[in-house]
Amino acid sequence: MKIEECELHNGQVRLSLISFGASIRSLETPDKEGAFGPIHLSLDSVEQYQDAALNPYFGASVGRYANRIAGARFAMDGTVVELTPNEGDNQLHGGPAGFGRRNWELLSTDHTPAGGSVAFGLESQNGDQGFPGNLRVRATYELAGDTLRISYLASTDAPTVVNLTNHGYWNLEGKATVFGHHLRIDADQVLPVDSAGLPAANLQDVRNTAFDFRQRTTMSDAFMGRSSGFDHCYKLNGVSGKLRFAAQVDSPSSGRWMQIRTDQPAVQLYTGNGLGAPFTQHGALCLETQMFPDTPNHPELGSAVLRPGQEYCSVTELQFGVSEYESASS
Repeated sequence: MKIEECELHNGQVRLSLISFGASIRSLETPDKEGAFGPIHLSLDSVEQYQDAALNPYFGASVGRYANRIAGARFAMDGTVVELTPNEGDNQLHGGPAGFGRRNWELLSTDHTPAGGSVAFGLESQNGDQGFPGNLRVRATYELAGDTLRISYLASTDAPTVVNLTNHGYWNLEGKATVFGHHLRIDADQVLPVDSAGLPAANLQDVRNTAFDFRQRTTMSDAFMGRSSGFDHCYKLNGVSGKLRFAAQVDSPSSGRWMQIRTDQPAVQLYTGNGLGAPFTQHGALCLETQMFPDTPNHPELGSAVLRPGQEYCSVTELQFGVSEYESASS
């Protein structure tokens, strides 16, 4: 297996991408002193990304269905679709050989003074991990100045379900945990989940709960109300299908901030609860823009169905910057 690696860079962002999982391998931005440093978790070698025990989807493009599907099955058009489970009886991120565990084809690279673009392609055959339909997927990373735009396109020749996202692991300090980070999510509602991470109730108001990130919140304070960490999906405010503000993370220590805009209905907040050596538990934040978990079994949460003649499209923008802080408590 030949894993391709590409780099895009300008004076504001340095980005490395690999074809395995169509993944972000590393991303560097300057801190408030102007020194470039890593803000995304990375493995030491490209080859290590093939080891599922070492790689919990670092920066990967996950699918065919990101997040979880209960019982690895769902009904569509009167037929029960049986999937390949890989998390107990459930399926996570498209199965044991989901898109984040595959080597994509490098389709194109374009370097410009502002950054440039890289596109990867993948063809998922009918029956792949149990999903119906031959699916053709394209992942494009476009760097322009301080903004990285990630877009996914997909088409099918038979009815299927699609939910793609980038599984970035962000730490704006490049050290230890994210307890010193601040987070804001533009969401009034969160989806309660059971111990398996599956929907346990209808969407609930975040008001007066540990899940309220509507105001800029210090993560150490958030963990006081949720010591086990977060792995929950938030319903974003605004109109789904239109690019809008979703979340912002910042670090007073480094001065770095990252703002996320997306056209997706939800964002999954994951706080690296399962991270282990060589990393630290809670050593990163994941903000995965997507549909809700187990949507194929919960029509009240929307529809993830893609039919022939339709095109699946997902767009997320990550904007990076730096601010001056008087103190770490600002």
